[in-house]
Amino acid sequence: MKLLYDQRDWNHAEKHGDLRLRWLREVDAVPIQEASADVEGFLFGYHHPETKYAELVKQHPGVRDRPDERKALTALDDVLSALDDAGVSITAPLTWKLKVDEPLPRDLTFPLFVRTSVSSWKRGGNSSKVRNERQLREECEELRRAFGWDATIIAREWLDIAEAGTWRYGAIPQEIRVWIIDAVPFAWSFHYLSALKDPNGLPPSDSELVEIAKAASKIAKPFTSRLIAADFAKDRSGQWHFIEASPGACSGIAHEGVFKAIGRRVVGQPHSVVQDKVGGLLD
Repeated sequence: MKLLYDQRDWNHAEKHGDLRLRWLREVDAVPIQEASADVEGFLFGYHHPETKYAELVKQHPGVRDRPDERKALTALDDVLSALDDAGVSITAPLTWKLKVDEPLPRDLTFPLFVRTSVSSWKRGGNSSKVRNERQLREECEELRRAFGWDATIIAREWLDIAEAGTWRYGAIPQEIRVWIIDAVPFAWSFHYLSALKDPNGLPPSDSELVEIAKAASKIAKPFTSRLIAADFAKDRSGQWHFIEASPGACSGIAHEGVFKAIGRRVVGQPHSVVQDKVGGLLD
């Protein structure tokens, strides 16, 4: 089985300082454009429109993830619905779906964090806090101007997140990304490592990692993607909350050791043991 990437992503990665494609090359990944039609492999890359991704992989039936596997994890409202339909019970903030031209839910409570189903564009901190209905309507209008008039808005119960540090946009949350391979939690990494190299409050304790891994196992149940990224944030009381899940193949990471271990594990190759303050293995 081969590690693959889309050669057309290379210039974008270089321009934005994203080292994942370089790291993939260092563990023997090759462009899918150079792979044979019968190759069996796993494709890393950026999130592209569904039709574009389907076109890329249609001549390679042995390449994962397939378009439907990736699509199931692309929109947060679909992810939450799948978890709910599967009866998955985990610690997570209350969320409400706000559709265009529909009244606000009666049980909506403030404050809130607001995003679209496919993108969270705020930088965090109190600037992201929606405190009342007027602010909520203004935020929804701004998001729909940016992402489409019919965009589904996700309003999430506000969490008082523990701080890992600060940067130019304000507080950086204690948030980690858990990497799930073939439904088994494999590794974790500090989500904001590119902005903060020495975060407070990390690594999670061994007992915290056990509980997070249990939750990640539940999250994987409704999905068939071989690689899932699930994000968890810690509140000031010490409780970890599930925030969102996405296709791991196109999810960001700034931890070289963890990412290379993920790549090798996905294709069944031996990998190094990684464990430091900002990332490590779970199995």
